[in-house]
Amino acid sequence: MAHVPTEVRRQQLIDAAIAVIARDGVDGATTRRIADEAAAPLATLHYCFQTKENLLWAVFEHLADVVRINVEKVTGPGQTTVAIATQLLTEAVRWGLDNPAATRAQIEILLWAERNDNAFAVRVYDMFLKTWKGYLAGARSALPDDELETVTRMIVAMLDGLSLQLFTHGDEKRILREVETAEAMLTAYLRKRRR
Repeated sequence: MAHVPTEVRRQQLIDAAIAVIARDGVDGATTRRIADEAAAPLATLHYCFQTKENLLWAVFEHLADVVRINVEKVTGPGQTTVAIATQLLTEAVRWGLDNPAATRAQIEILLWAERNDNAFAVRVYDMFLKTWKGYLAGARSALPDDELETVTRMIVAMLDGLSLQLFTHGDEKRILREVETAEAMLTAYLRKRRR
């Protein structure tokens, strides 16, 4: 059997974890199932990540990076807060529609963490809040810190809710219509706050 470089194997295991978690949930995603999905020895998974929790964190970091790269294509400094906020929401939902297994894995990990390891769940949410807040802070006329925090949390809450609705109903057209409504709500709120 040919040697697989550690970084390549790590990514294979992360991709396998996403697939297994999306299919079986976190509790059903045993390290053995993940290793089997990656066609890797179980010992290699433990060598690369030591624990299942470390693998879950690596999955979340990977997915956050992928979403961040996708979002950065459309958001940039110097735009209005309204433009950035609505683009964040729209692009994150579009990414979720294009990557349903990854989105489901994110939700599964977050729900598992909330039930089993609250500190892990807080770390995950804080990572998203910090990232989204960073985009909004780059607006042409940035919001005051307290409003920035509120708007960021509302965008994340909308994303969570829209994702759960998508998985529950499976109606992509409905979600896209609801994204438009969410954008209109964000726009109205932000324009009112700026007066």
